[in-house]
Amino acid sequence: MQGKEARDVLNQAKTHGARWASTAAQRVNRGDAAGALLFLLATTVFSVITVRIMGSNASLSFYDMLRMQNGGNIQGAHGTGAGIYALLWLLAVVGPLLPSLLPHRASRFCYFVPLALWLIVLAGVVSQVREIMDATRQFAGFMGNSRASRNMAGDMASSLWSSLSFGFGFYLSLAIVVAFTVRGVAVLRRRA
Repeated sequence: MQGKEARDVLNQAKTHGARWASTAAQRVNRGDAAGALLFLLATTVFSVITVRIMGSNASLSFYDMLRMQNGGNIQGAHGTGAGIYALLWLLAVVGPLLPSLLPHRASRFCYFVPLALWLIVLAGVVSQVREIMDATRQFAGFMGNSRASRNMAGDMASSLWSSLSFGFGFYLSLAIVVAFTVRGVAVLRRRA
């Protein structure tokens, strides 16, 4: 008897799920859906930053950068999960779809979730760069506070900057963030 009840529950879930998915597909703005899909690809598949270190390239996606922020270092980009940043990333991908699915006024602010995620990642990158710069200054102090050691620290910092390059994922995700932000402002003005 339990097997029959379980099948009934699964059949009902499948029927209701298909109905909900059909309704959601009809209600979602096609442009928002395309933007969300592109944002998903831009943040997971395409490289955001490439770092050239000792003749080899290390490419990081946006999601890898979230892992790095969660792990606290560059090794965390490949070893650990993204933690709470994974939830923020998921909300940034799905958030712009919510205004067309939910009638609540507050759902219009979901267009700004990708921007918030971008700002969080930018703050994390700035923090990582500051840590590297502080380590470079400490290294220069360890070598003595001479002009040569300061020049060497400056050379190390400039070589770090010159070894970075932005990838397609950076530009695509930035364009999508700007588009969703503009759309969010337009929706807020129109319905205000």
